[in-house]
Amino acid sequence: MNIYFMGMILSMIVYIVLGLVISRQVKDVNDFFVAGRQAPTFLIVGSLVASYCSTGLFMGDVGEAYAGFYTPFMITAMMLVGGYVIGSVFFGKYLRRSEALTIPEFFGNRFNSRPLRILAAVTAIITMTVYLLSVMQGIGTLMNYVTGVNYNICILLALITFAVLTVTSGSKGVLITDTLMFSIFTGASLIGVVIIVGKLGGWTTAVTNVTKLNPTIFSWSGDLSHLYPTGTENIIWAVMTGLTWVAVCAVGPWQSSRYLMAKNEHTVVRSAVWATIGVTLLEFFLPTVGALLNVYSDQIPSASLSMIWATMNLLPKVLGVIVLTGVLAAGISSATTFLSLIGSSVANDIMVIDDDKKKLRYGRVSIIVVCVVVMILAYFNPPQIYIIMLLGGTVVVCSWFPVCIASVWSKRVTKTGAFLGMLLGFVGCAVMKIIGAMGVSLPIYFDSFFIGLLANILGLVIGSALTQVTKEEKEFRNRLFVVPKEELDVSEMKKTKRTIGYFIVFGVIVAVALLTLWVLPYYRAL
Repeated sequence: MNIYFMGMILSMIVYIVLGLVISRQVKDVNDFFVAGRQAPTFLIVGSLVASYCSTGLFMGDVGEAYAGFYTPFMITAMMLVGGYVIGSVFFGKYLRRSEALTIPEFFGNRFNSRPLRILAAVTAIITMTVYLLSVMQGIGTLMNYVTGVNYNICILLALITFAVLTVTSGSKGVLITDTLMFSIFTGASLIGVVIIVGKLGGWTTAVTNVTKLNPTIFSWSGDLSHLYPTGTENIIWAVMTGLTWVAVCAVGPWQSSRYLMAKNEHTVVRSAVWATIGVTLLEFFLPTVGALLNVYSDQIPSASLSMIWATMNLLPKVLGVIVLTGVLAAGISSATTFLSLIGSSVANDIMVIDDDKKKLRYGRVSIIVVCVVVMILAYFNPPQIYIIMLLGGTVVVCSWFPVCIASVWSKRVTKTGAFLGMLLGFVGCAVMKIIGAMGVSLPIYFDSFFIGLLANILGLVIGSALTQVTKEEKEFRNRLFVVPKEELDVSEMKKTKRTIGYFIVFGVIVAVALLTLWVLPYYRAL
């Protein structure tokens, strides 16, 4: 048993104990599903970033940058962070205002439609199960490489950890542990970046060395042997994927559901701004270091393990343990978020249960069932972390995004239009994914993202054109635009304006950083 395994086991024990302690505060479905709607900004930010990152950031994103797809990936990363602010302003605060327990419940209430509520729940469950599988595989791969323990034992240990944590403490425990995990992996990772870059001879030297080694790593086109054979196609892919993830960060169930737990609408907006800043820092520095690690390409076993290798070989042992424990924590935090939402969707949206105690019980049972299913899938399915992660993101965009925006901002959309749009978006995306999985090569404009999104919009337009908005739909939408009196608090408004000011300054800093830390050093090296 090495020191990394000991650190991981200790952290798992801590999370389980925390879940058991927090479970004493879970009194009803409000506590279990939406943390009593009293979460402050810090907890919402921690959960937003933690549920976003998972092992996909540390192994998938960093691996793509290491493999030579740095520029297309960086375009995607710098686009997607805008989804938080877009989602909070145009959907999140209205979602919270609806007082729903889940997003499928919001759809059902908004359009007075039980079938739409069930469809939204089913698509959410499928998407989050796919993501959960990706996280499980990431955790198993990480622990197996670092500790040498059998892959299946690793995923079993992880599953027990997040199953116990989620079943006992629900969303309240998820928020608190997410924030704890976010603090660990963010702080340790950024310190680790500084040390690794120092060992590479400093930022400019490292960029110069990598550019001389392989000029395509930081070039605008990326490595043309990685995905598409031309730079233009790679940039189109980057923009397309960026738009996908803008929508994921805006309305993805594991992201926008956090707003249901916020103590007020100002918390929703401020949390989105700080989450944007946090994700931007992580998505710039970690993948960039991943690209710089190409100087050790003869020692790194695979692209997805590049950051893990650097942590074990370039960082002081104690810091390495903290960073790897943080990566594990990122995976566990995402898994608990997905499980919590799956449980709430099953018990609150698919089943018809009026008794709160029964709803809690069925929610917990469904979490256990999903854990078993994902364990079986992870056992028989080889790890494909980045590919599976992209599949989940595309599905939720094609199924939800147009409907989410239209549900708030359109007076003409009807329950038929919303149902047809969500259904066709899901089916269109799934069909194109199946065609791609069969090995059929299609032009980039036939990507599942384009086809699914187009099908969704067509369904929305056609379904709404053939039916009329009902009185119930109109009244519910009108209520969404009635601002609660507590949201007009002057001190809260000042805090929100101040946060937005910080965000503007941060945007300028990011532009300067990209220029001075990437573009100029690269061209000087050429």
